[in-house]
Amino acid sequence: MRPIVWGALAIVAAIVGFYGVVIGASESGEVVVITTYDAGNTPHETRLWVVDHDGAEWLRTGHDKKGWYLRIGQNPRVEYSRNGKTSTRRAVPVTDPDVIEVINKKYAEKYGSADWIVALSGDAAARIPVRLDLLDTSPAT
Repeated sequence: MRPIVWGALAIVAAIVGFYGVVIGASESGEVVVITTYDAGNTPHETRLWVVDHDGAEWLRTGHDKKGWYLRIGQNPRVEYSRNGKTSTRRAVPVTDPDVIEVINKKYAEKYGSADWIVALSGDAAARIPVRLDLLDTSPAT
């Protein structure tokens, strides 16, 4: 084979390998599932990491163009599954720099090097924490 073909194959293999490592890292540790709803009320499941802080559960997006994050902007009501239990939550993005710093530290502590590996595939400076508030779904009396 020509050197250019080998070079192209090496580049493709490196890209596939890199994203394989990122996907493997993103599935390590505790992973929860949220179900968001689009404008047509179609459900979309997304697997994400979670941390606990100050009595709340927190998700985080790598950037504001992720599908699940865009959908919570339109409809913040989500179904949240953790440890086999599902609840209805309100997803609340938080842009306070102090909160962002704390949540990023919690992710680094909990997920270790996997957090760093996943950050390589996005913009680590654009991370946005999302607090999950429990909704009261009991009937009114």
